[in-house]
Amino acid sequence: MARIQVNNDILNLVQLQEELDGILFDYIDTSQKWDSAYNELKQLLEELIAYFKNYLRKNDGKLPDNEMYWSLFMDITSRIIYFKTFAYMNLLNDINEEQKEAIKQALHDAAGCLPNVQGRNMEFFQEISQTYHQLFQEKDDFEKYYYDKNNSLHDCLEYFNEYCVQKILN
Repeated sequence: MARIQVNNDILNLVQLQEELDGILFDYIDTSQKWDSAYNELKQLLEELIAYFKNYLRKNDGKLPDNEMYWSLFMDITSRIIYFKTFAYMNLLNDINEEQKEAIKQALHDAAGCLPNVQGRNMEFFQEISQTYHQLFQEKDDFEKYYYDKNNSLHDCLEYFNEYCVQKILN
């Protein structure tokens, strides 16, 4: 069931951000109800993916133009992917290799969907990077890779479509 309003084919990003903030406050910050957080964030991500797929269908597969709306959309999308992954990690007692690889990919997905990590998203990217390094403790160039790349909005939209939307719903 869709929780976020769509009017005139525009997803209500203010409502989406409020929904995300509520989930983080209710299930992560105050109660650490990881299962509830995971399920709520999974549902939000599924709504975003369905909305994005519908957008692409209506626009003959053309990715959105670079504009503030889509920049905010990707910022929130990255946060949902990250916190869904964070909740998932906290649901597990012992992480097996398959789960570890899924977590690693999800952290790459969160970073790959986050535009401008050298600027306005630097602080959040550092949180993603810190989680990655705490979990994997390997000499991986995760942070350097994304800093050097400093994805544009278009890069993030392409990544989201190719690695998140197509992978998850096909």
